[in-house]
Amino acid sequence: MEKIYAEIGFGNDTFLSTEIENGDKEYRIPKFIKPKIIKGYYLRFWVFKTVFILSTNSGFETTKKNRNKLKILFGISGAN
Repeated sequence: MEKIYAEIGFGNDTFLSTEIENGDKEYRIPKFIKPKIIKGYYLRFWVFKTVFILSTNSGFETTKKNRNKLKILFGISGAN
């Protein structure tokens, strides 16, 4: 089953984008595609190498990345 992450915000290549994961493959398209089955909502703040995520699925969490970025995103996670 495909996982869909539709995002609105600053930091990706476009203001509206959708990331689609299918098994071990993932790709991003420059438009907003709402998942057919919505599993949760999230806010993601990526400040340099630290990512802060506030999610309806897992609450608040932080992660570290290898790349420096600045992103502020609202997203909808789900499946098709």
